[in-house]
Amino acid sequence: MKYLLLFFLTFISFASLFASKDSEHLLLNHTKQEPLVPTALMSDETKWLLGALEKAHFKKLSIQQLDRKIFLENYINNLDKQKLFFTASDLDEFINRYEPTLLTYLRQGNLFPAFEIYEVYRRKALGRLEHTLENLQKAPNLDGNHSFLVDRSEVNWSQNTDDLNRVWSLLVTHEYINEIFSQIDENESINETIELLTKREEETLKKIRKKYERWHKNILEFEATDVQELYLTTLTQMFDPHTSFLNIKEKEKFDQAMHNEFVGIGAVLTDSDGYCTIKELLPGGPAEASRELEPEDIILQVAQGEGEFVDVVDMKLSKIVELIKGPKDTLVSLKIRPFANPSTTKTVKIIRDKIKLTANLATASLHKVTRNDEKLLLGVVELPSFYGSSGDGHKATDDVEELVNVLKKESIQGLILDLRRNGGGYLSEAVNLAGLFISRGPVVQVKSSDGKVRKKFDFNPKLIWDGPLIVLVSRYSASASEIVAGALKNHRRAIIVGDTSTHGKGTVQSLLPMNLPFSFSADGNKKSAAKITIQKYYLPSGESTQLTGVTSDIVMHSINQYLPIGESDLKKALDWDKISEVNFRRPEGEFKYTESTIESLRTSSINRQKTSKEFDYLEKNIAWFKHKRNQKLVSLNLKNRLNEKLLDLNKTQSLTKEYDTLSALSYPSRDLVLQVVTEQKVKSLAVRGLSDEDDNQSDNNFSIPDRLDIRLHESLRILSDWVNEISLSQNAHAHSSGNKNI
Repeated sequence: MKYLLLFFLTFISFASLFASKDSEHLLLNHTKQEPLVPTALMSDETKWLLGALEKAHFKKLSIQQLDRKIFLENYINNLDKQKLFFTASDLDEFINRYEPTLLTYLRQGNLFPAFEIYEVYRRKALGRLEHTLENLQKAPNLDGNHSFLVDRSEVNWSQNTDDLNRVWSLLVTHEYINEIFSQIDENESINETIELLTKREEETLKKIRKKYERWHKNILEFEATDVQELYLTTLTQMFDPHTSFLNIKEKEKFDQAMHNEFVGIGAVLTDSDGYCTIKELLPGGPAEASRELEPEDIILQVAQGEGEFVDVVDMKLSKIVELIKGPKDTLVSLKIRPFANPSTTKTVKIIRDKIKLTANLATASLHKVTRNDEKLLLGVVELPSFYGSSGDGHKATDDVEELVNVLKKESIQGLILDLRRNGGGYLSEAVNLAGLFISRGPVVQVKSSDGKVRKKFDFNPKLIWDGPLIVLVSRYSASASEIVAGALKNHRRAIIVGDTSTHGKGTVQSLLPMNLPFSFSADGNKKSAAKITIQKYYLPSGESTQLTGVTSDIVMHSINQYLPIGESDLKKALDWDKISEVNFRRPEGEFKYTESTIESLRTSSINRQKTSKEFDYLEKNIAWFKHKRNQKLVSLNLKNRLNEKLLDLNKTQSLTKEYDTLSALSYPSRDLVLQVVTEQKVKSLAVRGLSDEDDNQSDNNFSIPDRLDIRLHESLRILSDWVNEISLSQNAHAHSSGNKNI
């Protein structure tokens, strides 16, 4: 009780510091709310978290070593990501007040600084929104020459409230134009559109008001546990970007995500500066099947079926997930801002479905490649993650082995392991899977915070494929994917093809449940947890994959290299370093490539990329993407914006038309799946009273894909060049014996 009383007395005096004359009119009329306060359990969890970070984290940092000012700045930035409510003087006040005693507060498990700062944020945000709503009575001026910076996360804080007023005036105009764009008909002329929209002023204003009312409501719904999570996650990310705090609710969601199935659209979502961003599309899910969504697209609004859209900008991510999830076979509509063209929006309609474990399992395909009048059969295995199970569940290694054996029965002459969308998984599966392609030897080294290095070997001499092997990667290939790609490259067993390098995540995290003696929560035995970075990975060569990733032997130009999606783009990422190489002798007779082979294949690929239609299209698409991404400012003149939209539409339609013509270049292919997937498919058809005979017949036929996968297509050509080179070498040296060095 004494603890709580101290907080209220402190808060009353502190909050008064921010009731300055220039902001007073913004703070008078907002809804009266009791201030959020931390609980005794939160205090215990904070002290436990500090101990866990100092003892378990790889860096072995003491809390005393943290930069208190940066920590406070990060927390304030996380509260007001677009710098719409606080001013520079607010920031100075917070830092001057809390920086000197911040570590003492943390050691005591005292979260009052977090809650006091949040309470000021809430007062300012609610006041600002109510002031905006009161003054949103007529349409803004749409004939001026102003522009607006859509992403304000990197700008300096406004100096005073007058500066913020100007920002909000531009923001409201920008939002008004965005709402207009949602109503226009692309087939109408610009003059017709402007004339029509002037008649819809009140309707547009009403929708804008609803948006700000929802924003206001979301702030009111922010809970004490949300403040705790934001503050403690800000703390954990002072150690590294992959260390985090999970409160009871978030821990429960984490556990649910480990289940084999759920109903939704099949997309992994993340919060990026207040925007719900698609981080990953789950293979086989409705979102991926729609071909309308891509990683880094931003979800702006969500509607149930054909109902009214709900704005989700700055909405709590868990609430957005609740909106998107729903009963099976029901419609959800998403209004998105495509990452490839962020100045536009589009509506995507998706039928929710059950996302089963099999949707995340390995798949394969068989390709008929004709080169120089010679027909080759080449196999592709796509592995979405290094999944595993301690019981009878599926393991990545077992599934890849099953699929490769199916491909071998088809007499393939070369194999591609596609890890482009593989973000990692179990270390043990990475070691075992790499072992499928080498007879024996080191796969990875793991260093703990005490400096001890453990070497993980493949001791199983079993090989499932000893022929030409390509590992196809991208900047999204991370962690366990990088272990496999790096190990096979170190063994000179596989050629790495794709983006310039992989993601660069060379760390491993451990999930530690908070065991708090004599602590009881309202949720019974449910516990919060900490996900802490405890180790680093190293390749057999001794090089870390951290930051640099695994470099490709043959590079294909990609939009990914212009996106901030790598480990090196993350704040507080651990440094790159190197340890001793593992000395080992490659077994005699093991298939491996030579430098001359790589040089020959690289030269041929570069020449194709310079002259082929698909790479000409790719270069145009990348150039357009870079052009749009560099447009940081948007015009607040309606006629100018409509002209820009028309130009954008013409350009995207032209690129789409050109891309559609490329499908004819695809090689005939046939999809192959695991036995368990086939069994589930048969059961599913049986439930519907259908037979699988016709379906099985079609599955055995080769067909031309509707869309050309440009990078896979080129990888197949590289592999066919390699197979032909081997054939020529074997014919020329039929009399020789020994190692299969090519």
